Amino acid sequence: MDERLVEQVRQLDQQGRSAKAIARTLGVGARDVVGVLNGAVQVSASARDEPRCWVNAGWSRSVDLEGAPQWAALDPGASDAEEVRGLVAVLVAGDSTRSAKAQVAGFLLDVWCLGVKNALAPEPMGERQLSGHRAVYFSAFEGHVPVPAELARALVFGAAAYARELGFDPEADFEAAAAVLGEPAGPCPIRFGRDGKPFYVNGPYDDPEAVARTLRRAVGDDGFHCAIAFPEQPRRRLSWSRR
Repeated sequence: MDERLVEQVRQLDQQGRSAKAIARTLGVGARDVVGVLNGAVQVSASARDEPRCWVNAGWSRSVDLEGAPQWAALDPGASDAEEVRGLVAVLVAGDSTRSAKAQVAGFLLDVWCLGVKNALAPEPMGERQLSGHRAVYFSAFEGHVPVPAELARALVFGAAAYARELGFDPEADFEAAAAVLGEPAGPCPIRFGRDGKPFYVNGPYDDPEAVARTLRRAVGDDGFHCAIAFPEQPRRRLSWSRR
């Protein structure tokens, strides 16, 4: 079993899945799953150095996973009854094997249009502080789920690349936060936008007219969808609380 499958087994086990359910989901033998859970299968040093990552529950409904269907199984929060939003939150804790504290960074993604709306630069945190921070970080969502670093990279770097093609650069602290996440291993299998086009939903401090002008230059008048959710307000830079 390769490193990616070993990581997926452990992620699904953290979600409370049985060994048989994990085996069915991943298409592997139940004996192999039990071996991973019992520590008989070891992960290489490079995999152990991977950051720990979490994404809000229900994230998979905001993107097109046709190119990576195996990742949909890692999102038990997906439900047709839930409201679909274009916002995805990603939290990353860098390897802490050499220190008592992990370097923790975060990203708020608009996976339908703007890419990286907010990025939290790395901050050192012990496990207790990280646990509390994680609860606050995802408080606006219906919980959170652990995901492999490969998936988190695809979301973050893929959303950033999609937005850049449309003319939108990542938030100012993106580079510092991305250093904790690491580099993607290959092309992103996730498709962004909604129904094949950029879909812009304004935030409370956006400039909708400026965004619309940028989209028209990139894809033309008929190349995107737009929904105004907030009245126009004075603009200011947003930040997420680190309570």
